[in-house]
Amino acid sequence: MIFIIQSLLLLRYKKIEIMKIKISSITLLFLFCFTNTEAGIIKIFISNVDQEKGTIHYAIFNNPEFFPEEKGKMRGGVKNISEVVKTGIIINELQESNYAIAIFHDKNSNNAFDTIFAIPTEKYGFSNNAKVFLGPPKFEEASIFVGENETVEILIELR
Repeated sequence: MIFIIQSLLLLRYKKIEIMKIKISSITLLFLFCFTNTEAGIIKIFISNVDQEKGTIHYAIFNNPEFFPEEKGKMRGGVKNISEVVKTGIIINELQESNYAIAIFHDKNSNNAFDTIFAIPTEKYGFSNNAKVFLGPPKFEEASIFVGENETVEILIELR
């Protein structure tokens, strides 16, 4: 009798293990099929840096309605200017889309874009080196297209 109970328990244990393997396999297959492994990358290089002190603030936008407002940025950050001059800024894991980028050189590292009477006192720039006339450029003027599994390198000239 004990032998029969042990056999039944062993069979049940094996069925549970097989079921775990099947569930794990299905989960891995699902993750493999429905996870976007291909993503775009933007490499940003800057020019016209007159002093290697302070930081570079950058923001990436994918919505024309909110460009270049703080609330509209999808991603952003701050990097040491000397690091940016040497290696640039890399923004990865981007979906295929149009993006616009805004940057400024925060020389005094006060985490603010300094102006006097609305005139910038710190250098700034936009992707496509979009021109500025009485305000920031339009999203379309600064936008770049990034495809799946594509690396786009851009040079932004500070002004």
